[in-house]
Amino acid sequence: MRRDLVDLAARLSAEGRPYALATVVRSESPTSGKPGNTALITARGGMHGWIGGSCTRSEVIRHALEALDRGEARLLAFGSTSGRPDDVVQVPMSCSSGGKVEVHINPVLPPPVLLVAGSSPIALVLVRLGRAMGYTTVAATPEDEALADAADEVLDDLAGAAGRYAGRSGGARLCGLVATMGRSDERALVELAAAKPDYLGVIASPTRMEEVRRVLAAEGLGEEEIARVRGPAGLDIGAESPEEIAVSILAEIVELAAGQRERDAAEPSAEADAAPSEARAIDPVCGMTVSVAGAPSSVFEGEPVHFCCEGCRTRFEATPEAYASSPAGGSA
Repeated sequence: MRRDLVDLAARLSAEGRPYALATVVRSESPTSGKPGNTALITARGGMHGWIGGSCTRSEVIRHALEALDRGEARLLAFGSTSGRPDDVVQVPMSCSSGGKVEVHINPVLPPPVLLVAGSSPIALVLVRLGRAMGYTTVAATPEDEALADAADEVLDDLAGAAGRYAGRSGGARLCGLVATMGRSDERALVELAAAKPDYLGVIASPTRMEEVRRVLAAEGLGEEEIARVRGPAGLDIGAESPEEIAVSILAEIVELAAGQRERDAAEPSAEADAAPSEARAIDPVCGMTVSVAGAPSSVFEGEPVHFCCEGCRTRFEATPEAYASSPAGGSA
């Protein structure tokens, strides 16, 4: 991979911004993209690098954005793909040359954030295990030196979590855990709930949780917000020691994340709700989905028609009636 792409990937990762890497893994001439050619696609659809010409560019960008939305890698096969596995995404090759190329797309998302409020042996173990699992760990108890030293970051004011994390983007998950052991549990939960975490748990007994829920309702949290609070936090695995309890909590976080990925995969892509500026259309010549913005276009019977490249537009304009029955012009 080119040095400038390595530097760009490092900068985006340091800034916590998502991106996808597209790499040509196989090709059959005539194609301009060769194995090893790599491009980086940003969350806004910008492409940096080289994987070939316009025949693949728009589809690679589209699938890269979907991969970022899903958090799942995919392999695209442009051209004839007879005999290829079912999990390979087959894409029409718009170039008349007839070449074939396969492109692997790998989404790179910011690491999840594990924010722990409270000072206790369980909090310390959670931070240490979370960091070992690749989480960005945040301690919201700056006065606990051992906890602060173990965490990646320290948050001086838990109330500031909402402003810092509520507007997070790029697929970064936020997991909040209150381990104050009965001291102002409710206040910490209210402040963390304002950050809209993907997971919110509290270390408390079932009896204590009844009181916690009553106080949260009095504090103004809605029924849905209160129902999302996991308490007692963690899967019921018979945990007793701080280490075992921390494992049960992290296991619950992993389980919920996996369930959310399954639900996301079963839902229509967020691309269906794309803004007008991101409207897409079907090239009637090759069948490729293209971004309307900046795409070559023509007009047929008063309606706009968009193309993946100038070659498709030229073929269309030579005999537009031949493509009249193909889907064209409308947003996809």
